[in-house]
Amino acid sequence: MTIVGKIFTVLIFILSVMFLAFSVVVFNTHEELEDQVVALNARNQTLQADINTQTQERDDALEKLAQEQSARAYAIAALEAELQTAVNERDLISQDLTLIEAENTNLSSALKVAERTKERLSEEVAQIRTEIQDSQQSTDEMFLEVLRLTDGNNAQTAKLQLLVEREKQLVHRLARMNNVLRKNQLDEFSDVHEIPPVLDGVVTAVQKDLLQISLGHDDGIRQGHELDVYRGTKYVGRVQVRETNPSSAVCEIIPNYLRDTIRKDDLVATKLN
Repeated sequence: MTIVGKIFTVLIFILSVMFLAFSVVVFNTHEELEDQVVALNARNQTLQADINTQTQERDDALEKLAQEQSARAYAIAALEAELQTAVNERDLISQDLTLIEAENTNLSSALKVAERTKERLSEEVAQIRTEIQDSQQSTDEMFLEVLRLTDGNNAQTAKLQLLVEREKQLVHRLARMNNVLRKNQLDEFSDVHEIPPVLDGVVTAVQKDLLQISLGHDDGIRQGHELDVYRGTKYVGRVQVRETNPSSAVCEIIPNYLRDTIRKDDLVATKLN
């Protein structure tokens, strides 16, 4: 086996190890994402259970309110009927009293009985009114409680919707970030400081295996960065930055990538499209 063959064999082995490491990192990242999705689903189920519980409490309160209103309506109807009967009875007594007074002024005892009956009826009417007011107050309190439970249910529903929307945003954002990393052959452990920015420049001078370019430290070029040299649509070679100045840099030609003689005014780029 020649030296070149041995070199390629070693390179293939190194690349295989790198691909294996990348696969392990991607697998671990995928497991972490699945754990996050499971946690969000669990949170979603918990919130849904809370909503169901509060909805049931609201329905129970509404049912109880309806029963109270029905009972109150029945009681009011009965009291009104009793009141009407009492009023009719009072009117009859008043008529009888008038007749008795007209016929015999000595029947004062009958008048006293009628007065006592009137007082009793008045007390009953007052008591009925008090009971009606108490029932109305109880109904109002129940109505306020229903409103409070309804507001709480609406707040929980809105919170759940916000959490679901946030989950969708995080999943979409994570998918976009993973897509960008895959297209650039990167992962979360990659050292981005060694990656040069996307720049285009010109070869300003050439001397043996060294050349000067129009890109420098101020443009983001650092020592060790590699740039491709091309002329029109023709690929010429690759150079590595050895020294940087604010507006220029000195580069060394990498022989293995050289396809043609690099000349002044050739174009350089940190990344070819």
